[in-house]
Amino acid sequence: MNTQLLNLLVLLVFAPISCFLLLVPVSGKVFLSIDCGSSSLKPRTDNNSIVWVGDGPYIQTGEVHKVNIPAQIPDFDSNALNTLRAFPTRKKNCYSIDLDSKTVNSSRFLVRANFYYGNYDNKSSPPTFNLQFNGNNWEQITTTNDSVLYTEVVFSLNNTNNINVCLAQTHLDNIPFISALEVRSLNSNIYGYVPSEFPLLFQLRTAFGTNKTVRYPEDSFDRIWSSLGPLSNPSTLRRITSDAPSININSTIDKPPEAVLRTALLLFNSSEDIAYSDTTNLTGPWFFNAYFSEPIKLNSTQKRSFNLVVNANKDDSLFFPENPLIPPYGGALEVHIANVSTFNSFFSLAFFRTNDSTLPSLINALEAYTVGAKLAQGTNSNDVKALGLLQKSFIQLQNWNGDPCLPSPYTWDWVACSDDTDSPRITALNLNDFGLIGTLPDFSAMDALKTINLRNNSLTEDIPEFLGTFPELTVLDLADNNFLGTVPSSISNNVNLKFTATGNPNLSCTPTSICNTDPASRIPPPSTNTNTEPKIPSPADKGKSSKTLAQPIIILLIMFSGFLL
Repeated sequence: MNTQLLNLLVLLVFAPISCFLLLVPVSGKVFLSIDCGSSSLKPRTDNNSIVWVGDGPYIQTGEVHKVNIPAQIPDFDSNALNTLRAFPTRKKNCYSIDLDSKTVNSSRFLVRANFYYGNYDNKSSPPTFNLQFNGNNWEQITTTNDSVLYTEVVFSLNNTNNINVCLAQTHLDNIPFISALEVRSLNSNIYGYVPSEFPLLFQLRTAFGTNKTVRYPEDSFDRIWSSLGPLSNPSTLRRITSDAPSININSTIDKPPEAVLRTALLLFNSSEDIAYSDTTNLTGPWFFNAYFSEPIKLNSTQKRSFNLVVNANKDDSLFFPENPLIPPYGGALEVHIANVSTFNSFFSLAFFRTNDSTLPSLINALEAYTVGAKLAQGTNSNDVKALGLLQKSFIQLQNWNGDPCLPSPYTWDWVACSDDTDSPRITALNLNDFGLIGTLPDFSAMDALKTINLRNNSLTEDIPEFLGTFPELTVLDLADNNFLGTVPSSISNNVNLKFTATGNPNLSCTPTSICNTDPASRIPPPSTNTNTEPKIPSPADKGKSSKTLAQPIIILLIMFSGFLL
């Protein structure tokens, strides 16, 4: 292979974390742009017809800030970047977006998160933290002082009508924050060649022939196609614009916008072919969608035909099986390139003309992504529904969003979970000292619970019978509440249960030992076998306990919709 040709590459440098943005509503589908940190109760429309809303309806935790270095980003709304929400407390904080079930069943979703530090805290110390979605790890975010970072994921929902995006703290002195969050529904066939149980983590999306960013409304799905901008070396590269009256893109699976197919990039010297290369710190294989359209109407003596070679000049260079590629005039050719390996963090795509081609190779646009791990099912659905009953009953729990168990180790502070990384069970409720007032709802569906700690609240009425029916329960702490009546037999007769109910002055304990904190002093129910000595149960393992001070909650009711660069 000619090494000189390989040296004539279109070299693009992309940040280790992908950067893409979003924009406005499309035919009744989800088109949501959330201005994080905005307290406005009124939606606003920017210069690109993007409707932005405040984030109050989607999250109740965090602190609102304005940046100290105003964002000046061409083609994007600086107002969305100049406010942010930071999260100095909790392991993770989550935005929660509920969707219509009909939309969920027919769509994949593109979610983009945007970050602009802007020295909002006057520390000149942009943080690093983790980003998660629907109980899955998304990406590590490493921000900078005065540039915009954005990342996007495309995925299907697994038996849920909710999208949640969580920010997780990884270092005590690195406070997570977010500037904008955007959600777009896609047609079900978009990127449909990747199984729906896997997410697509996009790394780049580029329109090589354009000199400006292409986005909505040119792209009806609000994908953002970056431009190379002015060509740094026009004596080497040149752009060409299509003279076709129109470009038919109906046959292409992923519907690239016509604007990115109307221009193409090729080498200025017509005897040379074009290639693309990049470096990456990502270890997994890359996947590409390459787009081609013939810009000129060829005569009978002209032909443009080329072969795609992956990692040319490497020991295992790969000729693409669908070669040769012939871009259609007035149409579009989309090529999926799967499982591209890297060599010393480097990969390349080369387009070499065939022997009978009279014209050089070209490229219009390129998308690159990695495929994430299989999507987790999420915490057991029965457990989640039962948690919902608790949250509905107690205002102190209502600002906890996202998957309660996943991804590990970022569980909610007041639950413990099993080790299952796909569909874990909740094994402990640690709600001591939460200031809970009122009666307990029936959360018996959480039948994997081993520990229930409700100590030091203001729970009232009779102790519910269901508290003694959990098959795995070994610790039940109801001390220092306002329970009335008597202890249910399902609890008093359970000799394997460490039960504590001291500090409930109106609770009748018969015998009194069943309310003792020492399980060894518990007197079991009389045995029908008079020849058998009473069996003293051994102490059960203690469940994890987490103390949380309930904070006052201010719920801002706001409208919304979201996007960024």
